[in-house]
Amino acid sequence: MRNDFQDWEKLRRKPVAVLGAGVSGRGVGALLDRLEWKYEMYDELGRDFGYTEARACSLVVFSPGFTISHPWLELARENDIPVMGETDFGACFLDNPVIAITGTNGKTTLATMLTHAWKALGNSAVAAGNVGVPICKLLADGLNRDAVVFLEVSSFQAQAMENLRPDNVLWTNFEADHLDHHKDEKEYFLAKANLVEKVGKGCVIVGRSVSEKAREFDYDLPLKTEVVERNGECSINLPEDHFLTSFPQLENLSIARGFANSQGIAEKDFDQAIVDYRPEPHRLQKVATIGDATFWNDSKATNAGAAVAACRNFSGNIFWIGGGKSKGEDSASFCLRLKPLIKKAFLIGEMGNALGEDLRAHGVLATLCNSLKEAVNSAYEEVNERTNVLFSPGFASFDCFSNYVERGKSFMESVFDLKKLVSGSTQECIN
Repeated sequence: MRNDFQDWEKLRRKPVAVLGAGVSGRGVGALLDRLEWKYEMYDELGRDFGYTEARACSLVVFSPGFTISHPWLELARENDIPVMGETDFGACFLDNPVIAITGTNGKTTLATMLTHAWKALGNSAVAAGNVGVPICKLLADGLNRDAVVFLEVSSFQAQAMENLRPDNVLWTNFEADHLDHHKDEKEYFLAKANLVEKVGKGCVIVGRSVSEKAREFDYDLPLKTEVVERNGECSINLPEDHFLTSFPQLENLSIARGFANSQGIAEKDFDQAIVDYRPEPHRLQKVATIGDATFWNDSKATNAGAAVAACRNFSGNIFWIGGGKSKGEDSASFCLRLKPLIKKAFLIGEMGNALGEDLRAHGVLATLCNSLKEAVNSAYEEVNERTNVLFSPGFASFDCFSNYVERGKSFMESVFDLKKLVSGSTQECIN
């Protein structure tokens, strides 16, 4: 164990209260089962956590969706019950090397890319955390002690972090996001910066936007911090359509190469190790070409910065499909950034009306659609020359879908349904 609880045996005399019954909460439960430590699980959609429940537990472990000022956590603190997040709890039992990866965009790509490269180079490695595998579940299932853990950490997880001591921190970029969870942009920044405060003697590598925002907030990054640029073009000899040659990924690639270099890995060896890397689904993924329309699935773009970066990959006509649930973003500013990049917008979800008004105010044609399927069909009907139809929502999925994965699958199904319809009615050859 890296960090022992104070009064460990005393804490084990009572059960743990696990707040949140989702993936993270179930991961905590799995680890507690392995530790033979009793626990009770509470969830806002099911079992409530009150005064009696707080007094009956020795420790509260909460899922990332809980704000640090949530009433249940405040109740625990008022009763002098220790409180920690799932990742922080798991860190107490983790002896492996940990590379913490955070940022507004690109976290998952960087974590999975580095894991792929490390394995290709003959090392034991695993991607964990916000990428979909909670630390606690990883530990419960049994983790090779030699494995390097590339740990994706969200601002929710980092904000109250106390026990995790990452060996290195990689911070991809920074843009305003999650302002429905954090009170303002500075709190969001400082939540992520908490990881930097906890790093050991290893390296800290950040994107240019992070260093610029640190300067704006008068925050001193460590003297050893390396700042990387998002290069204008890919310097690795990759296939022309390789995922890592796209604009949003050039920053990830620069950070990954910088980290590999810090670990003594020759540049040519690292470059060879990632040639066959493929991204996680729903990230700037070509779905199909139907007539003159090529459809792209970028459902993982859950904020304005990611959507704008995706648009910058294309020249010529872009029909943008976007919208979803607000996270406190400035819609007008977002639309101003989109204006020079897109020809027309097809809007869905909770933000559809606001986006439509702001885009039209900037002279961009916009159509409000009742569903994602309608947006796909409407966009196709208006294509009269070669056009990229990009689904890069720019907002959360929770107004209409359970997550970005379900949303991305819905988009792809809509495109495939359209492809069958057009193929059946015109007998055209569709790629």
